[in-house]
Amino acid sequence: MDATIRKAAAQFGRQAAHYTTSRSHGSGDSLAVMVALAGLAGTERVLDVATGTGFNAFAFAVSARGVVAVDLTAAMLGEARRLAAERAIANVTFVRAVAGALPFGDRAFDVTTCRIAPHHFPSVPAFLAEVVRVTRPGGRVVVGDTISPEDPVLAAWHNRVETLRDPSHVRNYTAAEWQAFAEAAGLTVAAVDNTCRSRLTFGDWVTRGGTDPERVAALREAFAAPPPGAVAAFDLRGEGDALEFAWPITIVAAIRP
Repeated sequence: MDATIRKAAAQFGRQAAHYTTSRSHGSGDSLAVMVALAGLAGTERVLDVATGTGFNAFAFAVSARGVVAVDLTAAMLGEARRLAAERAIANVTFVRAVAGALPFGDRAFDVTTCRIAPHHFPSVPAFLAEVVRVTRPGGRVVVGDTISPEDPVLAAWHNRVETLRDPSHVRNYTAAEWQAFAEAAGLTVAAVDNTCRSRLTFGDWVTRGGTDPERVAALREAFAAPPPGAVAAFDLRGEGDALEFAWPITIVAAIRP
């Protein structure tokens, strides 16, 4: 197993319960936007990659025939199964698998989706190649992830604090890079939405990340002296554990030719 994948598996296996109660994952504005961009008619078989504790899968399940929810870690899937039972969601099934090596046949799904996860993937092109393979021609791909601004200084700061908080972070890409990834994978981009935000509070963010005290101290220093433009770009406000900020999200909806 790739070292990056092992690192992510350890991180999310250890912290799974915290993601069950994560406001940004469970009720963020990107959920409704992603479902809307999928244009579901109620007959679709949907694949949700890197489902975590299942929030994206549950949102799609409301309007789909069925959803297969995939995640790398058994602990995350355990939380997702528990939440599905609590919510009486019967049309979601769960499979443990790696995003870059999906255990499904070619053209098996009508819609493939993934939300707020690819910044942990070792290779976005490898992930998208698998997405294209398992999605039927004419099917829709809807991927949303946190992104960095185009400004390289802001992007470097953003990725630095993300890695300090969670070493399994690989990279937040830019909106332009995400559109280029989709096009390079052979997808026809139908819509791009850059209006959503992952809204976070420092104390909850580092607790969910299981961040050690030394890294928390380094994060406090980084947020205390952000680069020019960061306050506006990330909507920084408040201080201490109550510091609030918002990571931008891009959502790409595309057609599989």
